[in-house]
Amino acid sequence: MKHLTGLIGLAVTAVFVPLTGHTQSTPPVLVHEAQFGTVHEVLGDEIAIASPRAGCPAKFQPLADGPCFDKVTLKPASLGPTRVLTVLKPGQGDWVSGVYGRDFRLYDLFPVAEGLHAEALPFETSGVAVPRDCFSLAGEPVGYAIEHRKTGDVAVEHQTVVCGGGPRQPTGPYTPEGPPLTPGNNGVWHVTESQRVEGSMRYLATPGTCDPQYSVKTTWCAQPAITWMQNNPDEKELDLVAARHAVSAGDVLTKAETDQWVLKRKGSNKFKADSRWIDKSFMTSVDGCAPVEAIGWWVIGRPDGLYITEKALNRCGAPLAPVPAEIWEAYGDDYFIVDCGHDWRKGRPRDKGDKNQGDQAAECFDRAGDYLRHIGRNNAIVVVLNERARVDDHLYSGSYISYDVAEVTLNKDRSLSARRLDSFDPSGVYMNNCTQLNDGPPESKGFVIVRSMGVSWARAYRWMSCPVY
Repeated sequence: MKHLTGLIGLAVTAVFVPLTGHTQSTPPVLVHEAQFGTVHEVLGDEIAIASPRAGCPAKFQPLADGPCFDKVTLKPASLGPTRVLTVLKPGQGDWVSGVYGRDFRLYDLFPVAEGLHAEALPFETSGVAVPRDCFSLAGEPVGYAIEHRKTGDVAVEHQTVVCGGGPRQPTGPYTPEGPPLTPGNNGVWHVTESQRVEGSMRYLATPGTCDPQYSVKTTWCAQPAITWMQNNPDEKELDLVAARHAVSAGDVLTKAETDQWVLKRKGSNKFKADSRWIDKSFMTSVDGCAPVEAIGWWVIGRPDGLYITEKALNRCGAPLAPVPAEIWEAYGDDYFIVDCGHDWRKGRPRDKGDKNQGDQAAECFDRAGDYLRHIGRNNAIVVVLNERARVDDHLYSGSYISYDVAEVTLNKDRSLSARRLDSFDPSGVYMNNCTQLNDGPPESKGFVIVRSMGVSWARAYRWMSCPVY
């Protein structure tokens, strides 16, 4: 007895109950070993260093709680601001890393007529550009190597990455191989940094009472939005976001605290707001960056009223390294083989008295009828060979052996009919802790010819991706 699996046709879905009986258990075969990468160092910019110092002259300490910039040599103004590193956690020695804002901080320094203007950066940033064939490593952010030079100390940005595959171990420490990498010919990822990405400014409706001409849905005010519509009579509608409770400039709302509406005209110089069926996002995506937090709705104050915009913290740079995986060929159920030629779909005509019941299956299907009678079933899925195949041959889309998958049915008059399935994906192929290789090449799934109990069968197989840790 063989284990028969489900059938999915193009227009009809038929479910076949598995038979109880002999089931093959074939051990999987290794197709590809895991591909491990090599660990390297990537360098970024050289930046100045400044430290807090008691008694620092005011002109060198533009921020009351900032460092003293008296040792910093400014770049020419045409080259932009001078980046400066300040170590906040003592005792780090010649390697600085950790949590931004707690262990270290970055500043941009500008020359002004009064001396210096300094801005503390809200998030970590760098000039590290990782080559495209490399990946970032968990727990390996940009760090700073302190170099002591005759002209003064500088901090050199470093990031440890893996290239050509995943790392051999899931966590560090990692030991770089060879000299630091250069960009190469394949380009680089976005520089390694964090940034708050935002969308376009949107009109906001807030709960409360106001001049009736600016009121929508009775209890919301949308003065800036309605004013714009009044000044643009040719516009039929306008995007509008509504706050569910009273807000002030600087508030950050969650999605649950907002609704999205469409402001529309209603008669002569009147307006109404309809709820959107599907919410819209006007976030601006940045190539090489991915959000690491849920979108927040930031309330912005302007002279004519309150507006709102979406913002979310993004991490930018090389993507995280993949987990190395072995590729195994795993096996499922066996399917009865029908050995036919290319013209099997023509079938053979019935007797004239049965002409209304359609054509019978081609003669090459006769053994399938015997098989169904033997196992006591009325239907089954079979693999139809259009060319000769030998044991261990693989059948897949585009293989050199042409084949089809068909549903064979034993009719009430004991005749046999066959229907080709243009779409069939065998179930029951699995391996513990592995996933199907859905994006693999054509040969990653299909059937393999096997010999069992003196009979040839088409055994379903799939390639499985199995992480090594």
